[in-house]
Parts: sequence; structure tokens; C-alpha cells
Amino acid sequence: MIQARQDLESRLLYILHWGFVEARNLALGGRNEQIHDLADALETLPGELQNGKEDSLEAIRFNLQTYEDKYRGQSFEYLKYLDEKDSPISF
Repeated sequence: MIQARQDLESRLLYILHWGFVEARNLALGGRNEQIHDLADALETLPGELQNGKEDSLEAIRFNLQTYEDKYRGQSFEYLKYLDEKDSPISF
């Protein structure tokens, strides 16, 4: 259980890291609406992780999927970091 929690924390930190990278890139391009939508998708990650409810992962997945669907081909693919077999080892 502890290992699974640490794995999820690592994945979510990696997603947040890439979210900041993407937001910076979007800001340089003046894509304010997409930055807003990205912030909406990522802002709940820390709270969902902290509350540890059973449906937290489902809520995280829903927010990321909504963002990716809207910006398909124009954004990073966050769900793959949540779903890949191996947890990210570095940022």
C-alpha cells in the first residue's frame, strides 16, 4: 500500500512538473485560454492526493482526460504518465 501511494505521488509530481513546463510554453505563445484550462485540470491534484479517497484517481483521470480531449495534439499527454507501467524516476 505504501509503495503504491509513493508511486502515485511520484506520478502526480511528474505531471505537475510537466504542467508548469507546458504553462510556460503556452504563456510564451499567448495561449491564455489553454493555460486557464490546464490550471483547471491540474489544480485539484494536490488535494486529491492528500484526501486519498477511493474516487480520487478517477477524478484526476477525468480532469486530465477533459483537458487532453479539448487540446488533442496541442498539449502534453498527461494520462500516459499516470498510466505507464514504470513510474517516472526523474524530472
